[in-house]
Amino acid sequence: MIAQKKIPILIFDTNIFLKGIDINIIRENIYSTPKIINEIKILKYSNKNRNILNKIEAAIANKHLIIREPKREYFLKVLNTSKITGDINALSKADIELIALALELTQTSGNDVILYSNDYSIQNLSSEMDIKFSSIFRKGIKAQKTFELFCPSCKKKYAIGTLYQHCEVCGSELKRRPKKGEKNSV
Repeated sequence: MIAQKKIPILIFDTNIFLKGIDINIIRENIYSTPKIINEIKILKYSNKNRNILNKIEAAIANKHLIIREPKREYFLKVLNTSKITGDINALSKADIELIALALELTQTSGNDVILYSNDYSIQNLSSEMDIKFSSIFRKGIKAQKTFELFCPSCKKKYAIGTLYQHCEVCGSELKRRPKKGEKNSV
């Protein structure tokens, strides 16, 4: 008996849907989260995105696009790892949920799972968590990074995940950068 090749699972970020790709002609099953789809449905863009939303609705109706939330344990794993890498400050809750879904399906489905996103922070965290990723119409990250927060005015460094949005010394808005000693290759 010949073993059948498993079809990979594709997970799409908002920016991939917004490229206008006809997801209904893609052979593989596509997954995403409710928060990602809601980013496309934002009222001020809904007319502009009507064609994309129609394709998404058709794919959902045909069970070609599966919308689901990850289990909480995977969300917490991704959240905690994002604090270590410093990506927490650049990721939305929707981004963390999307990576958590990719992690869950990678660990439980038995299929190859590929997360598609053009977001460098999503790619960086995916790399850290051994989640396969790719981008569309854009170069992906070249190297994994760990970030730190700092004040561009007085140069004070802050721990990643700090509650401060502004420097407690001079009041300047905090910025994010790769930790010293790491090459900036994204």
